[in-house]
Amino acid sequence: MGNVQVQDFAPVRQDERRALNLACRVTPQSYQQHVDGVAVEGALTELPWSIVDSVSLFEEMDASFNELTKIPPEIPLRLPHLNTLNLSHNRLTSLPDSFALLFHLKSVLLHHNQLQNLPKTFIHLVKLQKLDLSFNNLLTLPENIGQMESLTKLNVSDNQLHRIPISLGGPNEMKVLLALNNQCLLPPQTVCNEGSDALLNFLRLQFHNGNLPKVLLPGNIFPRVRGDVLNSSVGNPHSARAQYLQEQTQTTNTTSRIRTPLRPTLGATTLDADELRDKIIGLMYGAAIGDALGLCTENLTQDECQFYYEEDDLNYKNSINDKHRLQWDKGDWTADFDQMALLLDSILHWAGVVDELDFAMRLFLWSKHGFPDLGDTKGYEEFSNSVAKAVHHKEFTKKPHDVSQEIWEKAFDEDDPESCDHLADNGALVRTALLGIPHFHDLKEVSSNAVRICKATHFDPRCRATCVIVSALIASILQNSHPLSNKKHLDAMISGAVDLGKEQLKSSNHKKQLSNYCSMKTIEQVVNCDQNKPSLTFKAVGVTLAALRSQFDFKTALSKIIMLGADSNSNACVAGAVLGCMYGYQALPKEWVQGLQQKNSKWLDVKINAFLDLMALP
Repeated sequence: MGNVQVQDFAPVRQDERRALNLACRVTPQSYQQHVDGVAVEGALTELPWSIVDSVSLFEEMDASFNELTKIPPEIPLRLPHLNTLNLSHNRLTSLPDSFALLFHLKSVLLHHNQLQNLPKTFIHLVKLQKLDLSFNNLLTLPENIGQMESLTKLNVSDNQLHRIPISLGGPNEMKVLLALNNQCLLPPQTVCNEGSDALLNFLRLQFHNGNLPKVLLPGNIFPRVRGDVLNSSVGNPHSARAQYLQEQTQTTNTTSRIRTPLRPTLGATTLDADELRDKIIGLMYGAAIGDALGLCTENLTQDECQFYYEEDDLNYKNSINDKHRLQWDKGDWTADFDQMALLLDSILHWAGVVDELDFAMRLFLWSKHGFPDLGDTKGYEEFSNSVAKAVHHKEFTKKPHDVSQEIWEKAFDEDDPESCDHLADNGALVRTALLGIPHFHDLKEVSSNAVRICKATHFDPRCRATCVIVSALIASILQNSHPLSNKKHLDAMISGAVDLGKEQLKSSNHKKQLSNYCSMKTIEQVVNCDQNKPSLTFKAVGVTLAALRSQFDFKTALSKIIMLGADSNSNACVAGAVLGCMYGYQALPKEWVQGLQQKNSKWLDVKINAFLDLMALP
């Protein structure tokens, strides 16, 4: 039976049979030895025969700090009265299905083992109140673990979980739920790291909204290819995270600053490097997905959307074939995300500098030729009103701001409040979410960049206001200064961004109109407002804010936006960027990521990798 130290027990009175101590005694030195995987002298490798082969009346058992690799399935029959069990600091890889027959268990400590999952029967421990599963190798938890009627304290920190079951947000007795240091996609790990209250609030909201995922999909893995941007002086030159920290702290290294000009300053965010990277990639892919998938319902009525599509099964291949949609291959994005890609190219070319002249030249060339490296043989003929008028102006590439102002002033009529509505479209908004990333710690700089790139084609103050709002939202998410799973903090972030955008408005009517759109409670309410103005820039930002407030996951929010038709791809592109940044690339639906045109994705990945290099991100 292995290295067993206790072979038998002398007869004792029943009142003395309350606690059984099989724990191996450890010192500070032997504790570290045990944690490092080295067997401690005197540790049990199996439970004693006297326990396995006889019925005992013990109510508590401590077998911690041993070398147990399995629990005999007959244990519930031998120790039927156990209410407290400590099996922490062992080498257990699984539990027998019969574990659930320990009906009286109230407290179970299984931390610091090697468990990969729990038996499905585990939820039948109806009296269990406290469960510690931290520091294991858990990949999943039982979906219905939240139905354990007495469970009040659960610790699943330091595992490999991708999701915390939403059933834990149901009508149960849960008071403390810890899930630190996992790889969670839902809720986002950032929410889990905020602590028990934030995590439980998130799960309860999701449970209340009925957001119960049917299938757990593994997260997306971005093909990170780092350029030669760092001269490492750390002990392990292969550690990208160590290099990142080095880059943040080497503020006097001029060469380093030149090579990584967008490197965040120390203290710019509370996110770690991996989370920051994941959110940036999520922004770009979220926008691309929103545009490409939104094309399925663009210009359709809501009845047509319901007729042709199912909300829970939206995908590129099911896009209907008509004159409009046949202009693109399935899984291809449109001019909306093309503009973000052009802006990304410009920032890369100028090593982090945001320059409206360079962007205007790239926009002009794209309008004539598209992206030749993606196989385009001609430009794009369908622009927003503002973009179309701007790129066809003979002075556009030389002085884009003057051109857009001239176009707007010619249309402006003080006596007609709607005279410029056709120039207040969302053509600038779909590209400027990207501008929330450079210098995200400085909202003043973010706002300035958003205005300059907006005015390259859209002078209308409403366009400038919405571009500032979306860019400020992105910057605030990346700063991560407040737990956004908390409704109060989320509302404060939104209000701050809206107030910053309003600084671009002089008309009281415009301010009132913006406030109206930004305060609408549902996505449907925004889309259905002013149906004769589907591309009004206020609508796209209103949809995005409503999606944020709903706290729907990425897939649910995008699906609802897309199923409302109208200017769905622009609305979904903007909302996709913000929600993609909020939840991160790993949380995006895998089928939507992989369903994008592969040549487009590979082309985009190269650019994203170069952008991450500019930020010195691992």
